[in-house]
Amino acid sequence: MNIKSSCFGSELEFDIGDLVSWSKIQKKFSGVVEELYLKDQGGRQVLYAKVFDFSEQKKYDVLCLNLKKLHKTVIDKLEN
Repeated sequence: MNIKSSCFGSELEFDIGDLVSWSKIQKKFSGVVEELYLKDQGGRQVLYAKVFDFSEQKKYDVLCLNLKKLHKTVIDKLEN
């Protein structure tokens, strides 16, 4: 398999301050992106985000491919 990009996940468009959600072993999380960084894995750069989780008040390092941006309509449903 020939992969053109040297950075895995770089085409994703996340910014600091984005509200995101992700799941891990059938548990759902939501939080805000605090930092984006590249990490060497498997001989290439992989995009990760440091995310502050709202419910547990903890920071997690999450692979950006696992993140989904939350839109305003979804945020309104979570608040109610």
